[in-house]
Amino acid sequence: MESNKFYELKELRNILPITDQRTIAKWLSDHHIPIQHIAGKKVVHRFMVDMEIDKSLVKELKLKYPEKWEELYTCYQDNDRLGYLLLLDDEFVPTKRYESILIKDVEQKSSLAAQLLKG
Repeated sequence: MESNKFYELKELRNILPITDQRTIAKWLSDHHIPIQHIAGKKVVHRFMVDMEIDKSLVKELKLKYPEKWEELYTCYQDNDRLGYLLLLDDEFVPTKRYESILIKDVEQKSSLAAQLLKG
């Protein structure tokens, strides 16, 4: 089923470290994620699965970086490795050479990365 809103249960084998359908159904039940039947397929809301998977990451970010965890999580969601690294390096000051490399060769995935690069 091609949809941005749902995962088919069989797709979860590629996302979770679980291959057995019954174990996947138990994981969903344990995490209070309902299975729906749409057009003859068993599906779950993508958002609920993704958020459940990300809970441990958010918990770790809150513990390690209580002042920056939201920005770091946004970088993770945007796959913005540059923004993530810049947020972690409080002493980062780009030199002219490095700044030109960053701006030319790295696509800034978030507005945060663009702001950090501008200084």
